[in-house]
Amino acid sequence: MKASQSNSRLRAGAVALALLGSITWAGAASAAGTVSGTSISNLATLTYAVGGVTQATIGSSAGGNTAGAGTATTFTVDNKVNLSVLETGNTVTLVAPGSANQVTTFTVNNLGNTAQGYTLTPANQGITTNIAGFADSFDVTGFQVFVDGNNNGIYDAGVDTATAISTLAPDATVSVFVLANVPVGQANNTQANVTLTAITTTAGTATPVVETAGADTAGVDIVFADAATLEANFVGESAARNAQATARDAYRVAAAVISVAKTSTLLCDPFNFTTNPKHIPGAIVRWAITISNANAASASAVLATVGDTLDGNTLHDANLVVPTATVCSSATGTPESLAGRGFQVESNVVARTLGGQGGTGYMTNGADADGATIAGQAVTIDYSTAIPAGAGHAAGELKPGESVTVTFNVTIQ
Repeated sequence: MKASQSNSRLRAGAVALALLGSITWAGAASAAGTVSGTSISNLATLTYAVGGVTQATIGSSAGGNTAGAGTATTFTVDNKVNLSVLETGNTVTLVAPGSANQVTTFTVNNLGNTAQGYTLTPANQGITTNIAGFADSFDVTGFQVFVDGNNNGIYDAGVDTATAISTLAPDATVSVFVLANVPVGQANNTQANVTLTAITTTAGTATPVVETAGADTAGVDIVFADAATLEANFVGESAARNAQATARDAYRVAAAVISVAKTSTLLCDPFNFTTNPKHIPGAIVRWAITISNANAASASAVLATVGDTLDGNTLHDANLVVPTATVCSSATGTPESLAGRGFQVESNVVARTLGGQGGTGYMTNGADADGATIAGQAVTIDYSTAIPAGAGHAAGELKPGESVTVTFNVTIQ
């Protein structure tokens, strides 16, 4: 009975199964996915026993079971092309009218699983959706584009010289700088909207990648995986699955808004003195030259010089006298400051003018480096000296909302 039962169990068999799977690859996975060209192999093997006796291993193969270790099934990971172009900092570049080689900064990101190259094309965008609240109103000129050669995120002339991205590894990012020139005379707060477009190329070449058509092949196929983007602020518009990406930036003019005004005030004449004076020979007239930088300006102005040639029928009052009810004479009147200080300079910013005299200072008539010179009938005011550096200002600087006035007297001949 025991022998019969044993034979029955042997005939029925007692099978123990163990199914083992293994995957092998060359390369590493990343946020962008497994690197293209990676070979992925899979092999299943079966071990079993009959009646407690271990049998030969059966391995899988593409066509069925094979005695022994079997043959692995292998395929190659394909090239998933994906990228993004981003504007750096979400802020426009402030520029001065007439400035050259002004820089906007972008980053190009390889979101695919293959090292790729990229060609780079900057362009004026033209009138379109606003960027940072301002519409496009002019075009910049002289576009140049350079790739960050030392990975510091800052344009370095002579260092950043590549004009295309030769090779960018999966998951890698590189800065790209677009340079352009701003036309002379461009008004304050006008803006030029620009774009940068990156087109994916085969690494090390300028040849655009081409998506693989048809069925999967045994080699490395190319699949475009970039998403569509819609124009919005610093984001550019790009179609889906075209191996391209676009971002936007802008050059906004931050200019001084300068005005120059010259006024005359009749102070006295030798008969009426200061009471209802008339413009007769011997009368003293005060000239005032006011230079202002408007409150609406976006930048300071650094003043250089102003010239004023006096009419030949007038004579400069060397002493800047203050007429009275009985005296109207440059020779005998009382100087406003001291004899020989024939110019007054005033600023609406305290402590900006000569000698730390609050908002007012006085300049002499000769070329003695205090800012005022008169040679014959030619008056020259050098503002770098007349309003020296101080109180957070550079020499000659007028910030938005600031002004400076130079006054002097002349006598009608």
